[in-house]
Amino acid sequence: MKTTHRILAAGLLAALCAAASAAQAQAVQQQYQYPSAPSKDGSQSPPSTLRITETPGAAAVPIRDTPESVRKYQRCREVSDRAAVSNEQMRAGVAQCLKELEARRQAG
Repeated sequence: MKTTHRILAAGLLAALCAAASAAQAQAVQQQYQYPSAPSKDGSQSPPSTLRITETPGAAAVPIRDTPESVRKYQRCREVSDRAAVSNEQMRAGVAQCLKELEARRQAG
């Protein structure tokens, strides 16, 4: 009897896992509405219904910097951090280093 229950439980678990995997694999549009029901007095303020449709897009490709680009960024940070004598100068140096890094990324 216990074996039968274990087999049924294992089968049910496998079916649930398969269903969950199938649901995650599909890009599903979700729609939300507000208000979902009228208020107690039956009134709804304009707009009576707000609909938001969310369509999942493709995942962004992770950015991969070359080792040389990373070294240049680290060197830029070291130089700017040493040269900075105020918090504002340090922030400006970091911003400049990030700009240069982004320019290298755009150049390919």
